[in-house]
Amino acid sequence: MRKRLWFLALSLLLLAFFGAACGMEEDSEKMPEEPQTNEGTSGGTSGGIAAGEPEPAIKQLDDKTYLYTVKNQTEKPLTFDFTSSQRYDFALLDESGEEVFLQSSVSMYAQALGEETVKQAEELQYEIEVPPLELEPGTYTLEAWLTPEQGPAFRTETEYVVE
Repeated sequence: MRKRLWFLALSLLLLAFFGAACGMEEDSEKMPEEPQTNEGTSGGTSGGIAAGEPEPAIKQLDDKTYLYTVKNQTEKPLTFDFTSSQRYDFALLDESGEEVFLQSSVSMYAQALGEETVKQAEELQYEIEVPPLELEPGTYTLEAWLTPEQGPAFRTETEYVVE
């Protein structure tokens, strides 16, 4: 009889312990993240967060070099999952909107999982080097976008002039 009571008490104690541990784990996953400050962040010129969507942009650095950025304008860190070493892609479109060049069609990427996390008010930056191409003189559209696992995201464009 004593052994049964001892076994029952021990079983209840273990059950209570494991039940509490499981409950605590669930609660910790649901807890909101601590708010983060913008001190010491690199990136955009405003330094603040305008609650909203991530903001893509392209800025020309020189004749053939552009800077593609995606600024996190949300109130939470953003994490992008990638299925290869490719993080972005870009294309040139002619005046009729037809694609005349796609970077990923002439590039190779390592097949390795990866991720990029962008904190509030920070940005991802990728330098785009447009290769020498035999294009007719005219105005083209340079489009760039991220290539996360979920599909193309944060597409933006700028003019690309061939003289």
